[in-house]
Amino acid sequence: MIQMLKDVNEINITLKATQTRLQKEMRDKNMIIHHLKTASSRQSTSISEDRFSKSIKLLDSSLFEDSTQNVDNWLSWMQNKLKINKNHFSIKELKIAYIESWVNETAIKHIATQMRNTITNSFLEAEEILLIINKMYDDLNHYHMTQQQYLKLYQNKIFFHEFWMKFQRFNAELEYNNKTLLDDLQHKISSDLQRATLNEQITNLNEFVDICMQVNVRLIELNVRLIVKVSVISAACSVASTSSAQLTSSISAWKKLRRSNLNSIQKELFKKELCFKCKKSEHRTYDCLKTTQVHEIAANSKNDLLSSK
Repeated sequence: MIQMLKDVNEINITLKATQTRLQKEMRDKNMIIHHLKTASSRQSTSISEDRFSKSIKLLDSSLFEDSTQNVDNWLSWMQNKLKINKNHFSIKELKIAYIESWVNETAIKHIATQMRNTITNSFLEAEEILLIINKMYDDLNHYHMTQQQYLKLYQNKIFFHEFWMKFQRFNAELEYNNKTLLDDLQHKISSDLQRATLNEQITNLNEFVDICMQVNVRLIELNVRLIVKVSVISAACSVASTSSAQLTSSISAWKKLRRSNLNSIQKELFKKELCFKCKKSEHRTYDCLKTTQVHEIAANSKNDLLSSK
């Protein structure tokens, strides 16, 4: 009993020592974590201070409206603004949105079609918008050149949605009315679309575009089915031609083997295309009347023997 009490006391002493050691390790660990957090916060604070103290925000440019303004001055100011205050625009979408906010509705129609994210050729960089504005208002002959390009625009073999995006860009620059655009669109679409929409009585441009989109999808599906059928037929024809070639080679090999087994007399008869049995022309051995008569006589003799029994 006394020995058991001594063992219990020793266990208690060991547990207390272990508990004290663990508490000391936890205090040290918490102190290290506190020091790391303090150092990290100081570093982030210094970085953020450096970031926001890099450049002084320039004044905003004036609102760009039309060709009555000096486009060179406006573009130069806008480029310097984006360059010097680039730390104020952390992502490219902010630059694009900033330029859009300083373009009036009269001028924004030239870039509106490519501002939507749903189209395939939307603006990726802010510099692309500035190039479009410079091209539209700095070149005095641009309107005439755009008209010439519009006259040459036809759908041909491209998909309708790609053609429609090009058509819209010209529409933004030329400012034709909807009736003129509808008439032009009906003549510029592909011949397949013209035949498919021939009986449609449409007076609204957007309705006609929706119909063309739907018809174009159906035409694409039909073309895909046609391509699949053609590929299947061509594959079947190639297999048939291969089988025919194999059959022809097999027949020629069989003929060569047969000729090699003929004696000299049979070879002469074969060259002259004569029957091996009767030595006459215009038939082969398997069609020879002499062979047929022999078989008939043998069959009749066999029948006579069976009947006599």
